[in-house]
Amino acid sequence: MKRTLGKKIMQLRKQHHYTQKYLAERCGETVTSISAYERGQRMPNAQTLERLALALNTTVIDLIDPQYVQHPSLQEFMAQSLEPTQPLDFKLVLEDTLVHLTLSPEVYFNGRLLTQEVRDHMATSINQALQQGLQSIEST
Repeated sequence: MKRTLGKKIMQLRKQHHYTQKYLAERCGETVTSISAYERGQRMPNAQTLERLALALNTTVIDLIDPQYVQHPSLQEFMAQSLEPTQPLDFKLVLEDTLVHLTLSPEVYFNGRLLTQEVRDHMATSINQALQQGLQSIEST
């Protein structure tokens, strides 16, 4: 997984025309760390993955997806929801939200910090929604 993740980080960095130095500055890492991630020599922790995803305007799921499929970012999802122009796989949005709920050190809702209990309850609800969605497509 380290090699796949490293390739994905490099691919997105180059796609944005970022240098390793610029990416490192954007996500609070060192150039040495970015280089090690890209070469598959080190694996970033959960918080670093989240900062990398934000810096690369993507999601954690996109970074760890071995198929190199870039799913819509939350920002893109919001733009589409205001004026939908193409189909959106909502499963990916739910998965992205779930990752943020479980891995982010702090999560806010309407400007207020959520407690861990509320985050856990929301994560459970999202998991249930994902399961219901998968069951509904399996039965068709």
